[in-house]
Amino acid sequence: MKQLIVIVLLAVCGIVQAQFEQENWARECTDNAQYFEAYSLWNSLASESVGQGVEHLKFARQAVFCAEKSGLFEEAFHWSKQVVLMEGIGVDDCEVHFRLMKRLSSEAERDRFIGRLNAMFPDEELVQGIALSQEIIRKYKSDTLDCRVLRLRPQSKGAEYAATRFADGLVFMTSAVGSGMAPLEDAWTGRYFTELRQIQDLQNPEPHFSLVQQLRGEDLFLELGIERTHHGPVDFDSDEDFAVITRNQSSLDTTDSSVISRLELEFYWKRESGWEPAQPFPWNSPLYSCGHAVFDLEANVIFTSDMPGGFGGMDLYISRWENDDWSKPENLGPAINSSGNELFPVVSEVGNLYFATDGWPSAGGLDLYVHPLGSNQIERLGFPINGQWDDFAFITDERTGQGWLSSNRQNMTDALYHVDGVPTVGAIKLFAQACDGSPLSSAEVSILEAKSGSVRNVITDEQGKCELYGWLGREYVLSLLPFPGMKSPPSTDFIVSAAMEEVVLDVSFASKENSIVIVDENSEPVVNALLKFEKANGQKAQFVTDPYGRFEWSAPSQSEDYVSVMVTLINYEDQAHAFEPPPPGCLISINDTLQMSPWDDSIERIDLKNIFYDLGSSSLRSESKLELSKLVEYMKDKPEIRVELSSHTDCRDDQSYNLQLSQSRAENCVKYIITKGISETRIIAKGYGESRLLNVCSDTNACGCAPVTESECEPCSEEMHQANRRTELRLLAGNSLEKEK
Repeated sequence: MKQLIVIVLLAVCGIVQAQFEQENWARECTDNAQYFEAYSLWNSLASESVGQGVEHLKFARQAVFCAEKSGLFEEAFHWSKQVVLMEGIGVDDCEVHFRLMKRLSSEAERDRFIGRLNAMFPDEELVQGIALSQEIIRKYKSDTLDCRVLRLRPQSKGAEYAATRFADGLVFMTSAVGSGMAPLEDAWTGRYFTELRQIQDLQNPEPHFSLVQQLRGEDLFLELGIERTHHGPVDFDSDEDFAVITRNQSSLDTTDSSVISRLELEFYWKRESGWEPAQPFPWNSPLYSCGHAVFDLEANVIFTSDMPGGFGGMDLYISRWENDDWSKPENLGPAINSSGNELFPVVSEVGNLYFATDGWPSAGGLDLYVHPLGSNQIERLGFPINGQWDDFAFITDERTGQGWLSSNRQNMTDALYHVDGVPTVGAIKLFAQACDGSPLSSAEVSILEAKSGSVRNVITDEQGKCELYGWLGREYVLSLLPFPGMKSPPSTDFIVSAAMEEVVLDVSFASKENSIVIVDENSEPVVNALLKFEKANGQKAQFVTDPYGRFEWSAPSQSEDYVSVMVTLINYEDQAHAFEPPPPGCLISINDTLQMSPWDDSIERIDLKNIFYDLGSSSLRSESKLELSKLVEYMKDKPEIRVELSSHTDCRDDQSYNLQLSQSRAENCVKYIITKGISETRIIAKGYGESRLLNVCSDTNACGCAPVTESECEPCSEEMHQANRRTELRLLAGNSLEKEK
């Protein structure tokens, strides 16, 4: 009996040890991205652990993960249905299950599952997100495109995807054949490593190849060489003499516990002798992948990568050929890249960027989005391009509606599909002309798509022209962006039709209200700054700013345009300012603000507040003559300026007397200046009496100035009266002197 017990214990221990070793092997395969082989191990462990509670849940979760990673969605769904019925599941398990349900179940089944989730996790935000995604799917079902999607090669075996145009046909990836005597299988998917195959005649997409031809590789596209790695996708530039292909790196990423062969980009030139390798891509790294590269209209390279600094998963980047090498990749930003994966970019012949993503809202799996050329937004494509499946690698000519799509919509196997549709874009030919009818080159034009609010900009060429495309049936607003000398740019709106749209943006306009504002070093408006304008023909005109530091004028005719202004202000540096020229033949439009800079400390300020008078006297004090002498030197340095010296009194004595007294005080200042060599034509005296007091010391508000009564008396200090007894300086413009006389 004891021997029997020992035998049983040894058997149990052997089973446990075998399971332990199988689990370790499964984990190692998972860590090394050998998902296909890992799934077979987890599947076995999960099948054998039914009824074991926590162990069964652990193995089933791993089976779901590896099956989904390797593209075995039905197997993943099988185990996921079991997981969500077990004890101890979390909302993350439910999210994975719903993701698989989007591919493989009906709308009614998803609704029932969401109802169950709401009961299980009533306060979970993730459940609310799942319910929201179900509503998005319902909305997407009504979003349809006018096209048919037909299997391109219905007789083909294995996976085929990621087609690109070449010559008169296509080059695409296939795992249907294995190259060499002992073809390799990908441990990630369980399929042969991908090779490139070519369709030379689109009228015959499934040509027959004999066994001998297949052995010779005549059914494959071998012009870029062959390696025992994945080949593709591939893309060619517009001349088809430069190619970029994605392959596995020869070096492995061993930074973590996993060992992974990442993707890299290789470039090839077409020579007379055939294709030869070009300069290596400097941004390949064993620490991350670079792949799925395509050329845009300017021969820049757009590719996907999980390099550090992205938004999550695989992001789309652009690299430009600069200084004989590829520039540092630039992330295309959050308008395109999500926290998920953006893959298989394609640039259409009109410049729109199409890509597949699992990070933006989808009906299931990878969905296709388009980023119109120059736009700041993306749009999801409707049914039947997108569905519950993985839809990706969409190449299309929007001008004809013809294209090719990769999808696993049949039997969950990637295949090529022909898209037979109608044109989706119309051409817009735009001409920008100046006011005299001449072409307006290098003008920036803004194109607003009214439905989405998407905006993009284009630049006119030397002939003032540019061509662009818009979606048929959509309303657009075209506007010239403001540029120097113009604040009222023209715009027009229209709906794009199949016929060529010709749009003229004429910048002719009548500039009316022009203005210039002068502020001091504290950005406060400056009153009485002298503005000396000059016209293109050399004529000049002078004006001064108002109490708000502003001068305004209208220019109803070309002859009244000013090209520059010189601003003069006492105690400040002169400031010259040239106005930006308008387009040819147009009137200038000005709305400028200029800030003045004070004299530096090496120059004495002219402070006319220091010109004081004794009560009832118009005689100059000695300290007043010092300030006037500074003014004399300033006027000698600037012989073109004219000034008004205004004198003021306090409120004491009657108003008539004060007016005469202030005039006498002003004339004494002017006489002193004239004796120092300043022409009398450049300066006038103006007395204002007590009409412009600076404080409350008036006849009605303060003691000492009749007729205020004792009961209403507000005592006024001598300092307050002294502040009102002052001389002020005002710059005069143009013919102001004669007007004042």
